[in-house]
Amino acid sequence: MSDFIKFINIISPISQEATDELSNKIKHKSYKKGDLINNQGQICRNIFFIDEGLVKHYYQKKNRIFIIRFFSENNLFTVLDSYINQTPAEFITIALEDTILTYLDYYDIEELCRNHHSFEAFTRKFISFAAVNTFKRFKEMLDEDASERYTGFVNEYSHLLQRVSLGDTASYLGISQVSLSRIRGKK
Repeated sequence: MSDFIKFINIISPISQEATDELSNKIKHKSYKKGDLINNQGQICRNIFFIDEGLVKHYYQKKNRIFIIRFFSENNLFTVLDSYINQTPAEFITIALEDTILTYLDYYDIEELCRNHHSFEAFTRKFISFAAVNTFKRFKEMLDEDASERYTGFVNEYSHLLQRVSLGDTASYLGISQVSLSRIRGKK
């Protein structure tokens, strides 16, 4: 059983029939560091699972980048609003390292949901978790100062500190690299 299917079963166990059908629908793709996985204006038609590597999900407007989230091994992600509504994405997802993804197409997911209640339950839970995490991220940006956001970043992404650049860390926190250096110096 693939790590992707194991991960699905952790979120919400699926039936053997759903597992068998799912196994025939999953696809794999490799990305080099710097490759776009999903671009602004592109409809996101997949849910991705990271087998190896690291990606960032961000919004860019007028030379300003706001990083929403980092995803590393054994994580699921999608461009949530684009995927749900099948509309052009406002957000960009890019590989920060050479990355191997397992993914499912939107239409295959819809078919799996129609055919298997257990897979529909997984999809509902995944979408709910993703929405809650997105709201949590926006709330953190509104409620916390930069030092508190840095502490939260270290707690959530301690396993990635050596893999995420200082520029991306500062962008995630919504501050300059100079401010990040000051905060790190005080810790």
